[in-house]
Amino acid sequence: MAAKPRRVTAAIRSQAEDLRARIRHHDHRYHVLNQPEIADAEYDRLFRALVDLEAEFPALVTPDSPTQRVSGEPSEGFESVEHRQPMLSLSNVFDGDELRAWHERISRLIDTTDFALVCEPKIDGLAIALTYEQGRLVRGATRGDGLRGDDITPNLRTVRSIPLRLRLDETGAPAPPLLEVRGEVYLSRVEFDRLNGERAAAGEQLYMNPRNTAAGSLRQLDPSVTASRGLDFFAYQVGWADGSAAPAASQWEALAWVAAAGLPTNSHAERFDSLDEAAGFCASWADRRSELPYEIDGVVVKVDDFSLQRQLGTVGRDPRWATAYKLPSEQAVTRLERIDVSVGRTGVLTPFAVLDPVVIGGVLVGMATLHNEDQVREKDIRKGDDVIVQRAGDVIPQVIGPILSRRTTDLEEFSMPKSCPRCEEPVERDPAEAATRCINPDCPAQLAKLVQHYASRGGMDIEGFGEQLSERLVKEKFIKSLPDLYRLLPRRRKALLALEGIGDLLLDKLEKEINDSKERPLRRLLAALGIRHVGGETAEALATHFGSMKALQEASREELAEIDGIGSVVAESVYGYLHDRRHDRYIKRLAAAGVRMEDERAAIGGPLDGEVVVVTGALTRWSRNEAEALVKQLGGRVGGSVTKNTTYLVAGDGGGQKRDRSEALGTPVLDEEGFAALLEERGWTPPPVR
Repeated sequence: MAAKPRRVTAAIRSQAEDLRARIRHHDHRYHVLNQPEIADAEYDRLFRALVDLEAEFPALVTPDSPTQRVSGEPSEGFESVEHRQPMLSLSNVFDGDELRAWHERISRLIDTTDFALVCEPKIDGLAIALTYEQGRLVRGATRGDGLRGDDITPNLRTVRSIPLRLRLDETGAPAPPLLEVRGEVYLSRVEFDRLNGERAAAGEQLYMNPRNTAAGSLRQLDPSVTASRGLDFFAYQVGWADGSAAPAASQWEALAWVAAAGLPTNSHAERFDSLDEAAGFCASWADRRSELPYEIDGVVVKVDDFSLQRQLGTVGRDPRWATAYKLPSEQAVTRLERIDVSVGRTGVLTPFAVLDPVVIGGVLVGMATLHNEDQVREKDIRKGDDVIVQRAGDVIPQVIGPILSRRTTDLEEFSMPKSCPRCEEPVERDPAEAATRCINPDCPAQLAKLVQHYASRGGMDIEGFGEQLSERLVKEKFIKSLPDLYRLLPRRRKALLALEGIGDLLLDKLEKEINDSKERPLRRLLAALGIRHVGGETAEALATHFGSMKALQEASREELAEIDGIGSVVAESVYGYLHDRRHDRYIKRLAAAGVRMEDERAAIGGPLDGEVVVVTGALTRWSRNEAEALVKQLGGRVGGSVTKNTTYLVAGDGGGQKRDRSEALGTPVLDEEGFAALLEERGWTPPPVR
């Protein structure tokens, strides 16, 4: 007979509200103000306590609870919603003279030049509208065509800088019962590089640019995918508000109001009383844009006073009271001389453009990425075309597309070669991806890229072993397979010294770096081997769970897939790699060379040596992070999920699913006191209760 649900008492409801209020406070400090007050472990403890409380009392769950950032099943599609007030576009100006002309036009319409301007960096992201009812987020939509957009509320809930509940008591002004706040969702340069780093490590095609990646992330049907992308948000406008009292009378006051309500605003926004000051501010960003952690393509200039905005009105779909000062383009037009193809470490053939060199943003660009065969065909890019090339910050230059009006003769369409341009062996098109691969495991191009990846900072961190040296040693046949790296020195020192540009100092440094790399933990080795779909985070999860290469090689596909964050696709890739004869020989040779095959463990022979411990639920004696650190300190391994290899489940309050899994597998479940007693029985005394 099912247990009767426990009644939600006033005390329990108060406990939940207290936890939510504390978590919202710390979310605001961390994600909006960038001024955290507590350590991550303490935040995790609060969040876990709320998760477990809501799991025990489902009636407590509210849509604006911090636990509801990612919830529900993937959508089948997005509903179209009508904007209550159109989301207008902006007119553009391209220099100080055009900005002055815009200012003169609107000055004539309102018969004064005495008005303030607010200037904000124009974020290169995706415009969205957030609707709050009584301070709670009830809907989020894309701009769409300005009149109608897509309802993407579940995805926007995953953006942690968007508050699910406004801090209305902090604003000092009457709170409208219903209002819309508009802003820009964007992807920072750091997050963009992280995502592309993970895709590169997994042998996948790189994303084109932060803006397109942000837009694609918001249109994912599965909110958990959006949540993994690290999106961020800036509010820039109150769209509309119900009620007798508007929250502000000007743009500057509105920015202050939404910031007080808990929404992030751009710290570089400024208010100016004169056009000259505003124009100087706009022009200054041409040189300062690279200093920002996100991409901008201009500065938005707005009339500050809302009454003047209403007086100016709109023309077409553009407000007269605002314009976008566009920064100098980081694009140029040049001739595409030819399309060549490179070969990556996983065998993927990637087309790239060889250009008539052109200066873009102060840098001479002679090559640009074309991403893959499908994009070349979709954009209809051909050898001999005049093309638009874009370079933004440190992003690899890319071909935006051809200028078809300049194509005066028939040019040959691009097609991927039938054989590898490096080893001349046949290639195959992967039906599951937009990728053509060289399937020759002995391809020198793949090996050179693999060696470079293995030695990279995110891999085994062998300083000095970059692209040029990797290419050269593979070409000269000093390295015929990955383990040969550990046979270079001192065995072949004399032959290496015969190569131009290689001397004793370089070889001494390389020998030390190569020897030092043998001590890297298993997680670094797994990231370095070049296993498809395995980047740094996945490698760490595998190494933490299994602890040794031997245990990992003995794992089944099912055991791999059960690890948090792995799944069936990655599990199949890892299992296939480890059970390939060639790779098995690689691993044995690396082990014979002295490369470490175990992960970090602080206490070999400690009380938990050889044990796999999973920690779940809300703990009181330790935080969850502290308990997991203790397991590692005592020689054990921390599991992410309960499997047949799990020795113990240490469970605080909650943790229902893992408890159920433990009971099904017969895994012992310990509470905190039981865990402490186990350690004491094995001769170790835990620290005193906090």
